[in-house]
Amino acid sequence: MAVEEDEEKKEPAGSTSSGSSTSTQGDSEMRGVHSVTHIPANTVCMSIPRRCLITVEMGQATPVGQAILNSDLDLDAPKHIYLMVYILWDRKVNGANSFFHPYYEILPQTLRNMPIFWSPQELAGLEGSYLLHQIADRNQAITEDYHAICQIAPALAHICTLDQFKWARMCVCSRNFGLQIDGHRTSALVPHADMLNHYRPRETKWTFDEDHQAFTITSIQHIGAGAQVYDSYGQKCNHRFLLNYGFAVENNREQDDFCPNEVPMELYVDPQDALFSKKLEFWTRGEMHPASSGHVTTALLAHAIGSGGSNSNSSRPNATSSLLQRTNNDAAITATTSLPVVKRVRICVSNNENTRLLFSLLRALVCNADELAAISQPVQTDSATRALFGLPEIGRGGTSGSAHFGAFTGPGATYHRSCRDIRHPVGLRNERAAMRLLLEVVARQLAAYPVTLQQDVVDLLDERVYPRFSNKRHAKIQVRGEKEVLHHFEAWARTSLHVLDVIEEELKEERGSVEVRLTTVGGSMVVTEERPNFECIIRRMEEDVNSDVHHTILRYCADVLGSLRREEFKSIRRQRAHSRAEDETKGSLNNNRNSMTGFL
Repeated sequence: MAVEEDEEKKEPAGSTSSGSSTSTQGDSEMRGVHSVTHIPANTVCMSIPRRCLITVEMGQATPVGQAILNSDLDLDAPKHIYLMVYILWDRKVNGANSFFHPYYEILPQTLRNMPIFWSPQELAGLEGSYLLHQIADRNQAITEDYHAICQIAPALAHICTLDQFKWARMCVCSRNFGLQIDGHRTSALVPHADMLNHYRPRETKWTFDEDHQAFTITSIQHIGAGAQVYDSYGQKCNHRFLLNYGFAVENNREQDDFCPNEVPMELYVDPQDALFSKKLEFWTRGEMHPASSGHVTTALLAHAIGSGGSNSNSSRPNATSSLLQRTNNDAAITATTSLPVVKRVRICVSNNENTRLLFSLLRALVCNADELAAISQPVQTDSATRALFGLPEIGRGGTSGSAHFGAFTGPGATYHRSCRDIRHPVGLRNERAAMRLLLEVVARQLAAYPVTLQQDVVDLLDERVYPRFSNKRHAKIQVRGEKEVLHHFEAWARTSLHVLDVIEEELKEERGSVEVRLTTVGGSMVVTEERPNFECIIRRMEEDVNSDVHHTILRYCADVLGSLRREEFKSIRRQRAHSRAEDETKGSLNNNRNSMTGFL
């Protein structure tokens, strides 16, 4: 897994002060910084001189750092590596004489909260989560970096062991700040400042002050005497908090109630699909190396080869497990193999770009032959077509999210769409099939977890079994958040299918293919069978304050399905008008023939 090197401890703002103090909780590695006195808003509450910072450049200046600079190593996170190298080299070479020795002495010694150091029993709490693969990836990447550096700089093996290298990696990952110093972008470890815990919404902001040549933290609002001084590590999904910082936020919501928690949705072309070859070509179109984006999970692989998912705790079939092992050891799974070409999309409870990408992929997967031919053929890039398919205007730059297609060259250019570009419904049949597939995918992923979301909620109420700040509790918070997202999309699919049923009934009535039950009341014929209609359902969802329909689902049903409904009604009316015109033409021709016959 490629680690995001911009994964910094904090969220930047566009001698330490006496306004704060440090506290620890006994032998625990849980620590925090508290205010000694009241701190007004817009007050510099912490200032760390530049000479107290450990920067990337300091690591590059060490013998090991120089060896790395002069090599062509492809390291997982180079900036992190140089910071790690400095603290490991300095501690070994200078020991207690190091200027930073007091800082090293207060760094956490074990980092037991970091998932890469969890026991098998603790990792079992993440069963069903893709985070397990990310943890394994992180461990493997760190191990590979260590051995690669030892090859070009053997001194590293004398400076630290692999376990110490891992410890340094996670210290840096969880504590580094991205800074602009002397006009140069760098990363740094900042003693004392890195002890502020995370809280949203942010209460402080930080920067490197060039005028004072110091790293400063400034209060955004007043902080009471004795209160903990927090910083924000940014708006992040809990999997990033847990993997990089060793904790999960119990109620990870923003002030507007947005929850950034995500879950990867795994999709692939069914090998049993009658259009498998054509769909696979469209699925991998434009990709340099059409491969699975990472691990193929056990549940997905079992489903692909016909064993199906299971919600039991029994062990997976041996054939599946061995095939999974071979898959995960192979970095590139090409379209010529029997294994699925997986696309993994991280989704949250939002109608954002990834949600739209998910729906695009679903529509591509459920196409019939006519639909696939229509969406996969080249598109002439006139203005109307570009607007219809959401393609960029010529000369505006960009490639509609698909950089591998290149820029448009002129009005006569064609655009070869990929499965990522089906951002509007193909038709009622296709959209219904896409929602059904979404239900299947959600059910498959939920089946990979050993317990339900409802059980997670109950479990988290028991702080005796799931103590606060424990790894066991953080694992439970993580999987609960994933299931909440999956249940949201399950509700999205079910609500959409219900609305599509209503639309279908309306269209049948419009075509005249549905009998309307009538009865006589007071001598008049009235409709006795009331059917729900689209406008009523949408209005009910909009007006019901107690409705559990999320606003993203409501907007999709009202706007996307509403647009599809209008187009279908227009099509029926156009066909009716066309048929009427044909009948009139035929009638006119018959009248003309009769007139001619009478004349003759």
